[in-house]
Order: sequence, then structure tokens, then C-alpha cells
Amino acid sequence: MALLLSRFVFKVPYASIWWTLLREDRPGLPSYTQAYTRSVRLLARLEALATTAEHLAEVIIDSMPLPVCRPKRTKRCTFPGARWGYGTQGGFYGYKLHAWVTGTGKVVQYELRPAHLHDVRVGYELNRRWPEFGGPKIIGDKGYATLGFVFPPKKNTRYDTGWRVSRHPKLRKRIETVFSQLVAAQVRSVQAKTLPGLRLRVVLAVLAHNLGRP
Repeated sequence: MALLLSRFVFKVPYASIWWTLLREDRPGLPSYTQAYTRSVRLLARLEALATTAEHLAEVIIDSMPLPVCRPKRTKRCTFPGARWGYGTQGGFYGYKLHAWVTGTGKVVQYELRPAHLHDVRVGYELNRRWPEFGGPKIIGDKGYATLGFVFPPKKNTRYDTGWRVSRHPKLRKRIETVFSQLVAAQVRSVQAKTLPGLRLRVVLAVLAHNLGRP
């Protein structure tokens, strides 16, 4: 498992190539197929490890796109559950990674959902574990303009959303930095054929990212 995690540390885009390089001076390693199969069997435990609850005062929420194929191949794509969705860079076909991130940049909880689902809907799914994390304030952007979140007020907002200009805009940049770091670690590589494979790539990327966070 440590060898699989190290791929994200060294930012190698393809797991099979990384495993081939490792086997050159480690002849005792199993084949990549065997390593992948064993990792999938541990998927539930890895996801539980990556989302262990801890008491927090506040978290930042947002989502990022995870395309599963090139746009021109959408009509032929048979990836289970994939849908068309939209992000800040336009439309894509696949999933979204919805996450809670702390002020120090640690990913404490996340969900993978089809790209067409609204951020607020998945946000409420994440909120089911809100008591486990000590009832933190959940800071979002204008896409989370509803009760239960701290967000920038719109012109027609008639109540205090909890947004503070002196603090929250700078704090919001933290989750954007985290997503950029995950993308740099190749979490968005389109080489995925099954949902367990996508889940494995995401959980390994999150675990590798969190290793250097308090």
C-alpha cells in the first residue's frame, strides 16, 4: 500500500507504469494486476481511514470535477453512473469529488457523486456526519446558498449568513489550493474503467495528501 501511495507523492500519472518501475529492482513484488486486486479488496477500509472523524470548529466545502473520458468519447463511454456536469472550466462527463477541508488543508471527508448532482444536495449528504465532527461551521461559496452553510450573501439574502469578509474569502482559498494539489498528483487522470478503480485512485490521492498535514 505504501508503494501505491508513493505514486502520488512522485506525481506519476499511471499506476501500471509506476508499478513496472518499482518491479525493476524489486523482483519479489506481485504483478500490478495482483496488487490492484488486493487494493480493491481493502477499499472500504482505506476510505474509512481517509475519513476518520475528529472534532473541528470549522470546515470548508467545495467540489471538483473528475472526468472519466474525453468529451469526444462521451457517446461511447459506458462508465457506470457517469453523467454530464459543469464546473468552473465548463462541461465534462464523469463524477464530482465533494470534500470537507480544514483550515490547514487536510481532507477530512469526501464523497464521489455523478457530475449532474447539485453541490447542495451532496453537501447535505456530507452533513449527515456533522455531529461526529463536533458540529463545525461549514463554509462554502455562493453555490451553497442555503441554510446549514456559511456563504457569501446574495443581494436578496434577508438574513445573516455568517459570512465575514475579513476572514472567510482568504479561508476559502485553502480548498482551492488543496484541489490544485490533488490535480497535480494526478487524481484527475482519465484512465479509469470501473467505479472501484476511480474510488481507489481518489482515496490513495487523499491519503497521500493528508500524510503531510496536521
